[in-house]
Amino acid sequence: MIDLRKQDHLGVTSSSENGDIHNNDAFLFLGNCPAHRYEAIITDPPYEIGIAGKDWDCKKLRIDVLAYQFHRVLKPGGNVFVFCSDFQFGDWYCELSRYFPKLRKFAWCKPDSVGFNKGMFQESFELGLHACSEDSFFDDQKYYKNHMVTGKTSGKERLMPDPDEEWSEKKGEKALHPTQKPLKVVEELVTALSKKGDTIFDPFAGTGTLGVAAKKLGRKFEMVEYGFRNHIAAWDRIRGEE
Repeated sequence: MIDLRKQDHLGVTSSSENGDIHNNDAFLFLGNCPAHRYEAIITDPPYEIGIAGKDWDCKKLRIDVLAYQFHRVLKPGGNVFVFCSDFQFGDWYCELSRYFPKLRKFAWCKPDSVGFNKGMFQESFELGLHACSEDSFFDDQKYYKNHMVTGKTSGKERLMPDPDEEWSEKKGEKALHPTQKPLKVVEELVTALSKKGDTIFDPFAGTGTLGVAAKKLGRKFEMVEYGFRNHIAAWDRIRGEE
């Protein structure tokens, strides 16, 4: 069995003509990143709610630092889009509003959401926040609503653990990345918030959906992912080896 937790991997970069995936810490990478580098940032950071019992989703996220760095590395006229949990939304709105005059909420609605919360409404959507300036690009070729209704990521698109890897035996691990967003949702964001040839940044790349969408739609990408197994999965997707 392969145990990727034991591999000395941080600092590895996988490169293609469409862009790079860095196996690194998002905060360290941003701290060393040149200013005004990207036309758009589209990302899905940890929600701080312990999704699927994962430790990586329990740590306090320095949203203030991320908002500052996003503004610093974004080119003038660029766009920022972040997915976030309900209780993070206020912090993201507060911090991004320090640097961007225009903000608009977004909802990804999931009609096939499952589960049961006794005495409460069942969660069936995830929030996002779009931040931009007065002169930021926004695609005018179609009408965009601030919500999308799609099913959850499933079927071939839903990446599963490698059966040859030790982690795949972990009880309850039903997917490689539990918060993987549907490609359709990310493609909509890429089309609305960037032009062909633009470079889009995702510092919390997960299994690389942003890179897949960018490549398909004629954009460049730069992504950072701390988890080595996700880095490998993202790279395989980019190369068309799902």
